[in-house]
Amino acid sequence: LTLPRTLFAVGAIRALPGELENLGVRKPLVVTDQGLIAAGVAATVVMACGDAATAVVFDHVTENPLYADVDAGAATYLTHACDGVIAVGGGSVIDTAKMIALLATNGGSVADYAGKPNVRHGRAAPLVVVPTTAGTGSEASPSAGIHPDAVTASVGMNSRHLVPQLALLDPELTVSLPRRLTAATGIDALSHCIEGYLSLRDQPLGKSIALDGIRRVARHLPHAVADGQNLQARGEMMLAAFAGGVSIGMGLGPAHAIAITCSDQGFHHGILSGIGLIATLDATAAHDAARMTAVSEAFGLPAGASLAQAVATLMRELGLPTGLAQLGYVATDLAAMASAAERSHFNLFAPFRPDASQYAAYLTQSLTPETNT
Repeated sequence: LTLPRTLFAVGAIRALPGELENLGVRKPLVVTDQGLIAAGVAATVVMACGDAATAVVFDHVTENPLYADVDAGAATYLTHACDGVIAVGGGSVIDTAKMIALLATNGGSVADYAGKPNVRHGRAAPLVVVPTTAGTGSEASPSAGIHPDAVTASVGMNSRHLVPQLALLDPELTVSLPRRLTAATGIDALSHCIEGYLSLRDQPLGKSIALDGIRRVARHLPHAVADGQNLQARGEMMLAAFAGGVSIGMGLGPAHAIAITCSDQGFHHGILSGIGLIATLDATAAHDAARMTAVSEAFGLPAGASLAQAVATLMRELGLPTGLAQLGYVATDLAAMASAAERSHFNLFAPFRPDASQYAAYLTQSLTPETNT
């Protein structure tokens, strides 16, 4: 289990100058997006760097990050002779920053590494992550996902060198997150914790951390969505997201196989992951009742209750769609989608590995409007 140094507190951003000095970073590349520039959050972090660093800002990360974003960011890093990376944003920004940090010291293009599990690479440039959402857990995970282009599903990379050196978790930086994104990213955290716990792979303390994350989402996500200024709920969700990032390291499952297969039309990954949970959890329960019982108890369900239905209920209460039809996803080739989901690496450690015909059935049900009301 490889984890970053982690600072968690309201106002934790004030510790940034000393942390940069400890890392030997004097000219960081601040990786962010246009939304956070407009909201003033990126400027808050740049100012927090203080006199210890002269920051260069790269703000061209798209909502579903592209290879081109990473390569442009790496070029900016080299052009300005930066010596570290600060990610300010959600999962898209953090994943982009991870790959920029990798390219900064290893060279080449993102296409040389993403989707190539055996490619040789060494340590990345120092990476500090300042999450502004509470969902992806990328601040604690060894993973990154990038889209080759705007119409292609994301391609992943896993490496201990992608784990940041520092995760700075400050709930104040998440209060401006809109309700729908708060809900979607929270469901993303839940999906990581659930599938990480269900994974056949274990790691020290991993299962306990995953269950803790599930409890936090069930108790605090509705409050974070209802009142964005609720710093306690915001903080609890940041911890749940971090737990989800740890859980990713144990492997995920069929819900994420569906989410990635359906990531080609620009829909939010957290919503897709929640839809994947609804589609597959009942089948998983039939194959691994013991693990599912523990997950359901952590979620606060009585014995025998359907976790899939509980997730659907929560998503409805949060104003999120519960199926692909409701989301507006358009399936052009169901057989190809089912085959892609079956081949997904997310099945590797899942307690239940659906075949293509089973994936086709789950997708068909989710694409049927009357089943998602």
